[in-house]
Amino acid sequence: MLILYKRTCEIIKIIYERPNELDIKALSQILNISVKTIQADIQEVNEFLEGKGIAYLKMTDNKFYVDKISKSIYQTLSTLSFYDYKLSKDERLVVESLLLIFTHEHVTLLNIADFMYVSRSTVIGDLKYLNKFLNKYDLSVNAQTNTGICINGSEENIRDLFVNILFRYGDLYELFSHQEQAKNMKIGDIRAIDKDTNIILQNLISEAEKYSEMQLTEYSFNMLWNYLCVAIFRMRLGKYLESHKLEKQETNNKLIERLYILVCQHFDLELNKNELRYLENFSKGFGYLKKNDSIDGSKEIVKIQTITRLFIMNLSKALDLPLYKDYELFQSLSNHLERIFIDGFTSFNENYEINFIIEKYAPIKEVVIENIDILEQYAKRSICEEEIAYIVIYICASIEKMKTQKTVCNVILICNSGIGTSQLLKSKLLERFNLNIMNVLPKHRLKDSLRNDIDFVISTVDLDSVSVPYIRISPQLTDSDFLRMREMIDNCGSINSTKLCKNDCTDIMKKIEPIIKNDEILEVIRESLNSYFERKNRVVLGLSDLLTEEFIELDVEADNWKEAVKKASSNLLNKGYITESYVESIIRNTEQNGPYYVISEGFAIPHSEIDDGGIKLGFNLIRLKNPVVFNAGIYDPIKYVCIINAVDKEKHLNALFNLINLLQISEFKEAINNAKSSIDMAQIIELFERRIQ
Repeated sequence: MLILYKRTCEIIKIIYERPNELDIKALSQILNISVKTIQADIQEVNEFLEGKGIAYLKMTDNKFYVDKISKSIYQTLSTLSFYDYKLSKDERLVVESLLLIFTHEHVTLLNIADFMYVSRSTVIGDLKYLNKFLNKYDLSVNAQTNTGICINGSEENIRDLFVNILFRYGDLYELFSHQEQAKNMKIGDIRAIDKDTNIILQNLISEAEKYSEMQLTEYSFNMLWNYLCVAIFRMRLGKYLESHKLEKQETNNKLIERLYILVCQHFDLELNKNELRYLENFSKGFGYLKKNDSIDGSKEIVKIQTITRLFIMNLSKALDLPLYKDYELFQSLSNHLERIFIDGFTSFNENYEINFIIEKYAPIKEVVIENIDILEQYAKRSICEEEIAYIVIYICASIEKMKTQKTVCNVILICNSGIGTSQLLKSKLLERFNLNIMNVLPKHRLKDSLRNDIDFVISTVDLDSVSVPYIRISPQLTDSDFLRMREMIDNCGSINSTKLCKNDCTDIMKKIEPIIKNDEILEVIRESLNSYFERKNRVVLGLSDLLTEEFIELDVEADNWKEAVKKASSNLLNKGYITESYVESIIRNTEQNGPYYVISEGFAIPHSEIDDGGIKLGFNLIRLKNPVVFNAGIYDPIKYVCIINAVDKEKHLNALFNLINLLQISEFKEAINNAKSSIDMAQIIELFERRIQ
């Protein structure tokens, strides 16, 4: 029979975490057992891993490593069935205690035996020792003939027992919670271990963190989450704490107070001061991430977003994937980097899900490491392995999304060769590309058929003065046409699309009002629905909304980069969008940190910190008559300078995203170079921005 137990699991973890480092003797010293015992354990480990098709233990120069891993090692060890994991007597006592905590009244000895895959006589033999174990917490076993056993004692002592198990036997509790029998345990409609409750709790804790502006370490987050799962289960059974004395605390914990209210509201629990006091005492030793005083992310968010875009651009080139088009990646990775730059990072010790992803996407991790220097230069420190792992996860999520979300372009097909040829070409295009061909027309009817939602035109003849991009192809659709079509779709398509959500609040309320008669509750629901649809339909500012003709100047003269920054800022300064200190801050920032805001050949987007002289959201673009050097290496000389004044971390984000994406399109750069006036430039920006949305 292939089984593991506590020591063999430790051996697997040690070898997995320290490959090609330890021999038999070193392992025996670490675990304080004989070499002979280790040899026997190694044989058992190998038989288990090979027999289950998980991995192989191998040796190089007498040192061990894990090879041919088909499943995450951490996931395997933390989700073992008690059929595959042999519990020691002490471990059985803990599991038996947990079963009593998760039982409303009595549990039979046979059920306990089945849960642990041991005999009923083994459980009977444990009862004396179980009672001794529980006595430490002023608890006892209450046994009734033909009924089973239950736990005797106060609710506070039962909670103390669970907290002790959580702190001392965390790995065993994780195994317990992954048992299928544990997942299926329920009293009435209340599940002891409920997946939905776990997910909701994680969200509520995150919401409380945001509200309190406090961020728990990973370990503290998980401890709080596990305790609340049990506390909620007990309270839903009516097992509230009847008394608890609050230990002296220096300050009130806003996070815990807010979280307790959210939990009671969501799970329809009574507000109980003893429950809150216990939770506050439980959380006293929690760790919180400290802010990095060297970086004020709330002010430097534009800089972080700019660096994030450059990082994504570099990854896009290295992987030959259009990651730069994924707005959700840009937004989420910017927010993540802001958090770690400000708060530092906490380890995800033995998080099997993350390790499994990193193992699966090892080549992506290598590319991230090769391009990590841009982030390290900003942070002024090395980016650790754990931080890199989380960055890899964001990148992998974007890549997986690309596999499932195909870019669809709305096009018009122009063909003057007759219906037969037109339909044949249309079928060829649809066979090879993900297109929505809105219409098939002769050339003379194109002008009357153009609409705002057309991404580009495909034509077999030359077109004159068309207001949208077009590509000319052969009716036979050659290999060259295929490559150019692919490039056109890449330029005009977008991974993310945002649609306005119809405000159905009135219709929903009509259905709710006959059911709910309480006016106060109806008003709360109505306000919540209105708020929801307002957020859904909130207009996102685009680049063309901010770079209108009055914020574009052409052929401006400047002798050097400082003068170029001042000239580009003057319009915003005169209109009251920024103060003089904002311009001075840009120049000082550039002298200290270099021109990191040069994001493309010939294009700079200088900006300063939020609240450093900025008053109102605004962009202002100038095209220099004679390009100047910003000391930006291969991107010099700079012809375009676009000053950005952001007032928060969100309002400018879509415009910045679109600007950087437009600069990847050679047609766009050529068009703005040929613009004759500010009006022309504004129209070009609007036209090309529409193409990429």
